[in-house]
Amino acid sequence: MRKRSVTTLALGAASLLIGSALIGCSSGGGGGEAGGEPLTLVTWGGTTDEGYRTALAEPFTKETGIPTEMVNPVDYGKYAAQIESDQVTWDWVDLEGWFPVQNPDWWAPIDKDIVKYDESDVIQLPGRESEKMDWGLPSGSYSFVIAHRTDTDLKTPTTWEEFFDTEKFPGKRAVYNYPYGMLEVALLADGVAYEDLYPLDMDRALKKLDTVRDDLVFWNSGAELQQMMTSGEADFSFAWNNRIANLAKQGQPVAIEWNENLMDGGYDVTAKNNPQVKETMQLFSKLMDPEVQVKISEATGYSPSLRSSFEKLPKEDQPYYSAYPENMEQSVGSINLQWWADNFDQAVEKWSSWAGQ
Repeated sequence: MRKRSVTTLALGAASLLIGSALIGCSSGGGGGEAGGEPLTLVTWGGTTDEGYRTALAEPFTKETGIPTEMVNPVDYGKYAAQIESDQVTWDWVDLEGWFPVQNPDWWAPIDKDIVKYDESDVIQLPGRESEKMDWGLPSGSYSFVIAHRTDTDLKTPTTWEEFFDTEKFPGKRAVYNYPYGMLEVALLADGVAYEDLYPLDMDRALKKLDTVRDDLVFWNSGAELQQMMTSGEADFSFAWNNRIANLAKQGQPVAIEWNENLMDGGYDVTAKNNPQVKETMQLFSKLMDPEVQVKISEATGYSPSLRSSFEKLPKEDQPYYSAYPENMEQSVGSINLQWWADNFDQAVEKWSSWAGQ
């Protein structure tokens, strides 16, 4: 498995996804089993940061005495540099799934004497039923979906082919300024079956995107996606389901089309050269508590990784989550993490060149 350079890591994720500076704020204090050194949890910020703080970090510190610190945003280049220089200070990072798959030798095996959960309780994403990594815990899932406003007379696309048909379905489309997921839906729109998606034909996908370029607006963060859909700048969007669900719950005139949703989920890992592996495993044990997963899901909109946790979510809210059985039935499948692990650099380079034209 090749390793991506630190420079490319920082450009591919930090520059494209998040532009803000690292911000740290403590969620616990005092000594404890970590000898006073806090466990550092790194998220993308916003509601995700707050959700993990209140549902996981603060209760964990209260129970164990191990202090925790929340930091955002995720910076793959910074994290890779820590691991490669043997100076790891980030104990848990909210990673996209392709990154740990790309670097499998970096991660500590999950200590099953500390982290105990029923593996048969794990929600299996379509297309990943046989996937299992001894160095990772299954993390929450979400879907890329078609979102639309409900206060217009425009006809709503219900498939990716229709999303790319601006003649029959006129209106502005908001799309992610990032190739992850975008390449897949462009190929689905161009008639490629999910079973034949990988390896992705990147040039064909970008050519398909060219056909609707005049009708596209680009979002670079979940907050920007929400702003575009709330303001009406976009009529439809390629979207993260949890961000649109959040708006719908607030009473905004938006809705999710679940047909052909593309699912994704990753792994919770910690570096094997992290000096606080044991303490992080204790955190992971808390993370796999079904009740904790419920609280994280309620705060972030991500589906829990455990079926028992999903069943504890309020019945009226369950249809907003990607793991809702009917939504999973309508999914075309899941992101292929191995393909992205092998091709991330090239995909980001091609996307950046195309988007910058």
